[in-house]
Amino acid sequence: MAENGPILIPLDGSSLAEYALVDAAWLKQVTGLPVRLIHVMEHDGTPEERQHAAEKFREYATAQAEKHGLGEVTCDVVVGPPAKEILQAAETASYVVIATHGRGGFKAMVLGSVADKVIRGSKVPVLAEPGTEAPEPPGNGRPILVALDGSEDAEKGLALARELAAKAELPLVLLRAYSVPPPAGIEFSYYPADLSATLEAAAREYLQATAKPGERTVLVQGDAATAILEVAEQEKASLIVMTSTGKGLLKRLALGSTTDRVVHRTHRPVLVVPTHHD
Repeated sequence: MAENGPILIPLDGSSLAEYALVDAAWLKQVTGLPVRLIHVMEHDGTPEERQHAAEKFREYATAQAEKHGLGEVTCDVVVGPPAKEILQAAETASYVVIATHGRGGFKAMVLGSVADKVIRGSKVPVLAEPGTEAPEPPGNGRPILVALDGSEDAEKGLALARELAAKAELPLVLLRAYSVPPPAGIEFSYYPADLSATLEAAAREYLQATAKPGERTVLVQGDAATAILEVAEQEKASLIVMTSTGKGLLKRLALGSTTDRVVHRTHRPVLVVPTHHD
């Protein structure tokens, strides 16, 4: 993450892609970071065509920035494969904010498949707006939900969530889901009768040791993605924070199954925080 780098927002001209601007406005207000709007043309043209596209996008982006209270923004048009160009631009950014289902508009890219690649390949946090209905930005006292799995990597997401929650004056809810793994490869295999209780006690102890005063904790037995989605609904969470292992676009063919399922099934914004990269 570039120190004091901009909040990068890819736009394709569609109303669905513009949903990202709602979350970006909240993030700007909380962090005070500058904003950069980018539009990717997949096919190069003449210098005159590129100039015309840049002028049209600058006009459009400036109007959108004013509408969403983003203040003065930087607007750029670049040429190339959309995901690759966005990831390259993200190298100097602090965050990427992207809608996951935008289509059409300038027809320069289809956000959805592009968003997936950006989330998978980004080396900076990506705030994904599902774009399935009129978005509601984080805030209004609704908590930030942080998914934890007991690892140090997940706690890197917690650190960023704490920073944002403090600045936005929002409560924080820490969620730990645990499950008993099924026996594999051994017929008639069994687990000790107290295994579930042991796992529960360990998960509870972890939450108690990790949470700071004022932070609520939730412990759930079951599938992690399902638990995150259900607890987010119960808590009326305004933002879900998860971590992923960033390995770059070429080496990272898919998100972790839990992160991927949550991003694609929730109607709430999800902040995906990469833990490390090559």
